[in-house]
Amino acid sequence: MLPRRGIAVPARTCKPDTPAVRRDWAGYLDSVSGLDVQVGQVLERLEADGLADNTVVIFFGDNGRLEARGLDWCYDSGLHVPLIVRWPKDYPAPSQYHPATVSDQLLSLLDVTATTLAVAGIRKPDNRHGRIFLGPWAESPRPYVFGARDRTDDAVQRIRTVRSARYRYIRNFMPDKPFLASHRYKEANFPVYAALRQCQQEGTLTPVQATLTAPRLPDEELYDTWNDPYEVQNLAGSASPEHQRIRKELRAELDRWIAATNDQGRFPEPPEVIEYWRKDAQGRHGERLK
Repeated sequence: MLPRRGIAVPARTCKPDTPAVRRDWAGYLDSVSGLDVQVGQVLERLEADGLADNTVVIFFGDNGRLEARGLDWCYDSGLHVPLIVRWPKDYPAPSQYHPATVSDQLLSLLDVTATTLAVAGIRKPDNRHGRIFLGPWAESPRPYVFGARDRTDDAVQRIRTVRSARYRYIRNFMPDKPFLASHRYKEANFPVYAALRQCQQEGTLTPVQATLTAPRLPDEELYDTWNDPYEVQNLAGSASPEHQRIRKELRAELDRWIAATNDQGRFPEPPEVIEYWRKDAQGRHGERLK
């Protein structure tokens, strides 16, 4: 377990630096350490069973970090997950595989299924959106990756995003639903929500942190991830002609993706569905919120 004292909240993020938020961040780091141990146990079991040298190991996360702008949000902190591939010794490695290196190729987790089928010698079905990124059937790298967020539990939203190698564009289709809109699960489990409200009342929020307490979201967001890796400087309203060219280019790519995937988020859910989840969340988290 990591010590609770001395755990600093990462600089230039949207987290208030309070004892509760530090404890929460330390707990997250504890979880990562625990996961490392569990992965090691799986690898040791492969060795013990004599399977390590003929098994392709792929490690990836299913969502972003459990923090304010992580899980459920369309920033790098919510969508950029780990992906590690270990190739077995008994099989020739594909030309795209370079051990102990980091690739800057844009990948979607949809590509994992397409690639594992190819590794097994199975052609992917024609109607799959995933791209093969390893092996003789590898396809051309993606110029863009896409992401989406809709309702989670009782929190109604519709957000779509596209990311190039350098820029992320986000469109908030329901900007009237602010960042701190009611979400009973996060209210019960994310101390940063209470910390943001407390610091707002005290007037101690930094300008970056204050964006999370704004009454609405921006209609559009654009971030230069090379110069702004924490995605806190929204360039959507920039006077720069280059920024506006990129915004229009990425917006058009997102429109094409929405049409190509027949995005069902275009159709609002029935009110009774939302009410069901609101009551379910009240039942599961109501006591902790009192």
